[in-house]
Amino acid sequence: MLDKNGKLFGKISIIDIIIVLAIIFAGIFVVNKIGIFKPETIITNSGDKLKITFYQEEVNSFTANNVEIGDPTTETLQNMSFGNVVEIEVGPSVSWGTDKDGRQVKSTKEGWSSISITMETNGKLGPNGINIGGSNYYIGQFITLRVGDSIFYGRISNAEKL
Repeated sequence: MLDKNGKLFGKISIIDIIIVLAIIFAGIFVVNKIGIFKPETIITNSGDKLKITFYQEEVNSFTANNVEIGDPTTETLQNMSFGNVVEIEVGPSVSWGTDKDGRQVKSTKEGWSSISITMETNGKLGPNGINIGGSNYYIGQFITLRVGDSIFYGRISNAEKL
């Protein structure tokens, strides 16, 4: 098979074969690191039943009125399910500004509302926050929440174990 010049079948040298194999192994390593052929990891929301309340001070009234009991909820950054809506509370909007004396005053805007959305999901509530599907959340944390076909920007205001 090898001739006197070290070529396989008189055409390919051993060094050529080693270089081609090194390129193939490097390609396989890179593809594996990127995770192109890796099966998708499924994270289940295991743990206790939790009741999480989300609050936004100011949202268009038509968006607040679009939310319904039973709508699915998802935190958009990590695409984590927050379960389904079990309670909705729509109230007057909360806007803060300064008056002529420089004091902070609270007022409302016409066409705007505040909204409190309560959801039930599975997760763990502990001293280091709320763990849902491997992601940690905290009381007071600002999140983007998708509810049905609406989106909200507000804070987690409460979490309790059921």
